[in-house]
Amino acid sequence: MNQWLLPENTEDIFPEKAVVIETKKRLLLDLYLKNGYQLIFPSMLEFSDSLNAYGRDLDLETYKVVDQMTGKMMGVSSDLTTQAFRIDSQMKEKGINKLCYAGTVLRANPSNKQPRELLQVGAEYFGDASIDADLEIQKLLIESLKALDIKDIVLDINHLDVYNSLKNEISLSPNESLKLGDAMMLKDKGEIEKILSEVNNSKITNKLISLTDLYGDESILEDLKKVLPDQAVAKNVTESLTCICESLKKMNVEISFDFSDIRGYQYHTGIVYSAYAQKFNTSVAQGGRYDNMNKSIADIRPATGFSIDLRFIINNLLT
Repeated sequence: MNQWLLPENTEDIFPEKAVVIETKKRLLLDLYLKNGYQLIFPSMLEFSDSLNAYGRDLDLETYKVVDQMTGKMMGVSSDLTTQAFRIDSQMKEKGINKLCYAGTVLRANPSNKQPRELLQVGAEYFGDASIDADLEIQKLLIESLKALDIKDIVLDINHLDVYNSLKNEISLSPNESLKLGDAMMLKDKGEIEKILSEVNNSKITNKLISLTDLYGDESILEDLKKVLPDQAVAKNVTESLTCICESLKKMNVEISFDFSDIRGYQYHTGIVYSAYAQKFNTSVAQGGRYDNMNKSIADIRPATGFSIDLRFIINNLLT
């Protein structure tokens, strides 16, 4: 075997590109610091027990190693959002905390032959459950992408309360819930119907299937009232998303909605989104709300944030 051969989907960064990545990283961190976000450096290692609390998806993406000192299983960081949440929970200030970071994470199961190693840059806003916090984070994300010279930005938004309010009307096993989520993301109506064939609730089944067609601009928001059984949820979701749409359009970005796109980790709640742009065949950033990630405590800790894989972006911009 060639001694210089790297594992599949890994790469060395040579000087010319390394300078660009480092320059852009500093540019983003300066932007976050200027907006009141405090810089953190999360640990690269944590025990697997804590990873399991964040859901199956994150656990599967984490490289596992045995701690030679304790014999316990550890994971190499695959997501700095969860680590930022842990840091916030240990800070003396329990009001509003705004944190930012830039660090390397490893993914054990990268999708679509994406690199295993990411340079994750992002910001997290803790302690505010209002729409103002969501808007601040989303605007900061848009400013970040513009600072990286990314143009023609499209923000694709979903509100998980839509999907969850329907799913909660029926009884599903954990495995069935996972399969349903995958089918929703693929917009596979046949698979959705197959999974729900034993539920004996054709009304909810039809409404979940209808979500696969519920995508487009803000004009589709009115359709939520026809889909959701709880009109209070429909009103809250519609008002929140209308507010976001009106505000973000002022930043010259295109807003779209897709109510079957429930991608993201299982810890996400409420408003989630992905950013897209020309020259990129997949999203350039993802984010959303993840209130009460630590379900072992009674008090809900509001949280929202976003992250960017800076290496992925620079690799695409320089090609």
